[in-house]
Amino acid sequence: MRRPARHRSGFSIPRAGLALGAILMACPPPLPAADLPEDVAVGKKIYEEHCQKCHGATGRGDGPQAQWQYLPPANFHAPASKLKSDEQWIAVIEHGVIFSPMHSFRGTLNYTEIQDVVAYIRLLAERGR
Repeated sequence: MRRPARHRSGFSIPRAGLALGAILMACPPPLPAADLPEDVAVGKKIYEEHCQKCHGATGRGDGPQAQWQYLPPANFHAPASKLKSDEQWIAVIEHGVIFSPMHSFRGTLNYTEIQDVVAYIRLLAERGR
């Protein structure tokens, strides 16, 4: 008999999913734009400059250049995107995605700027707009 898969935290995968759902439901509503933490505000500026043309203003993968891409840009509101860890998003931004239009931002953005973009992506996904 197979044992249930376990995350390194010790939670079994189904329990971790339930715990994550409870945490997400208990989260406070998004902050108004004037009250954004500094890292999110910086991430928003970087997103608007480098990411919005493909991923769209709301992060749904519907930017003006998305129609010309053979692989659609990530929709940050999709469940698969929400389940990615910050480390996974950092790796995608830093190294790009092979055989896709998502290129590497290594050398363009430093590690702190990449973390700020991830913080903003998380905020977009939470807002659901």
